[in-house]
Amino acid sequence: MIFICVFCSVSITVNAQAFVEKTYTYDSILNITYGVSENFNHGLDTLSLDIYKPVCSDTTVQRPLIIFIHGGAFLAGSKSDLSITRLCKEFAKRGYVTASINYRLGMVSDNKAWSCNYPNYSCIFTTDSAEWIRAAYRGIQDAKGALRFLVKHAQVHKIDPHNVFVAGESTGGFIALGVATLDTISEKFPQAFQLNAVPKPHSTAQNCDYNLKHRFDSDSIQRPDLGSIEGDIEVGAYNYTIKGVANVFGGMNANLLHHIPSGKVKPAIYLFHQPCDLVVPFDSGVIFKDLSWCFTNGYGCNAIQNTPKIYGSKAIADWNTTFQYGYPMQTDFTQTAFPNSYIIGNGSCLDQVNKPCHAYDNFSFREDRIARFFAQYNDADTSCLLQSSMRNSLVFNSVASLKLFPNPVLTNLNIVFGYQNLWHITLYDAMGNILFEKQGDAQTSQIEVNVQAFATGVYFVKLKTEKKTEIARFLKA
Repeated sequence: MIFICVFCSVSITVNAQAFVEKTYTYDSILNITYGVSENFNHGLDTLSLDIYKPVCSDTTVQRPLIIFIHGGAFLAGSKSDLSITRLCKEFAKRGYVTASINYRLGMVSDNKAWSCNYPNYSCIFTTDSAEWIRAAYRGIQDAKGALRFLVKHAQVHKIDPHNVFVAGESTGGFIALGVATLDTISEKFPQAFQLNAVPKPHSTAQNCDYNLKHRFDSDSIQRPDLGSIEGDIEVGAYNYTIKGVANVFGGMNANLLHHIPSGKVKPAIYLFHQPCDLVVPFDSGVIFKDLSWCFTNGYGCNAIQNTPKIYGSKAIADWNTTFQYGYPMQTDFTQTAFPNSYIIGNGSCLDQVNKPCHAYDNFSFREDRIARFFAQYNDADTSCLLQSSMRNSLVFNSVASLKLFPNPVLTNLNIVFGYQNLWHITLYDAMGNILFEKQGDAQTSQIEVNVQAFATGVYFVKLKTEKKTEIARFLKA
């Protein structure tokens, strides 16, 4: 299925910061199968992804890749979640190839009955805390497999495998951070090794959405070793570089920052979190810690059992500072803390019914912050971006008058034009930086620029007159 955006944000100036402004239209290709993996109840899940690609007239240009990963407590959510598809489309407009992925969901629910006058209350009780960690590990394996699948098909989708970014919301943030920093078998979570079998879920939990597609024929569920940190999708050596990761109100199950393989690029890390988060602690603590406070102090329910200790965005930032790991990092933390109040104050339990802190405070603002953060570390080819911005903002003649030769060029580039009015020439590199400018009148119709000191690569010349603007590209050999 192909979908073409009918209206996208209009032009940027050529020297605007690359991959921040929304310049492109985009296509999408949906429901691509990238692998099959065994789920928590030993069935097989077929996993799929959606791709959103910027439209570029130059089909040789490779674009940076972003994988967006949905949240949902490892129990719910999909690649079609509204916020995820919106991010995919908005970053495709910025010039990225974007992908949203499905990953294995579900974990072994408790064999005890839990009831409370709260939607899906019993569905968040697991047989033990290890199930949360095992679910996260499976998600990381799947996302790594999806990344390798995309790199394998980089030529088809025009992906630059050395400019890869990963982002996720909530549990998707756990997975994104794991994809970028779970580097060695020594970091494999202890809970991902073989564990004792556990009883099948209580009948009340078997009606939870994530359990409906599973049959529990046995009275116990085996928990084997979950295998390699890479998983078993598209196993093999793939050459790619993760330049950045964005964690949006997620966290880590353990400190994955301390082990940095020799020669590996440390990914830049963007962290957004709100201290009043009821689901994933802002600093460190058990999952649902403050939601449990709301249950016990307002709803008359039991606290949620069997949730593991995790490390939120503040804890991750503190590790980086305290131990001087040296990851480029930006933190965007809001100010409101959970007031330990059911009714009164910003961030109280009832206040969060309509203004949840486990959510964006301002979606567009955070989206823009992530775009600007990633742009600092993205050195992918922007020639298509320049073409796109020119296409959206400038009027072209059907017959180009701007000529460049020789092309490719080693030393002196000749720029030829034939206008009987004022003109302005600007030369840009592929990132939109101005390297040369000159203006004149009809007395001159050709100039020569020495480009010997320029690095090998693609460059652009823009000719602007009172009546029109043209752009041409040349290669410095």
